[in-house]
Amino acid sequence: MPLSRTTIERQLQTAKEALAVWVKSLTVKGIERPQFRKDPRWRQLNADCNAIRRRLDRVAEIEANNAEVAQRKSEKLAAAE
Repeated sequence: MPLSRTTIERQLQTAKEALAVWVKSLTVKGIERPQFRKDPRWRQLNADCNAIRRRLDRVAEIEANNAEVAQRKSEKLAAAE
């Protein structure tokens, strides 16, 4: 069963918070923004955020498709009556 929009949004928020904590720790260590890509933990956390964002985009596409299908069904029923 696919995850709901609220669940995915909560996962994204948690992933962003984890990434922010790690970015802060890297900044405290004196590592600058362009060097973050060399850090394996940052890459993993960033990849997690990107994957969840893509999943959320896909949910939006599915919701739009379902709304279109429901509209077509109601138009078809109205035309039949």
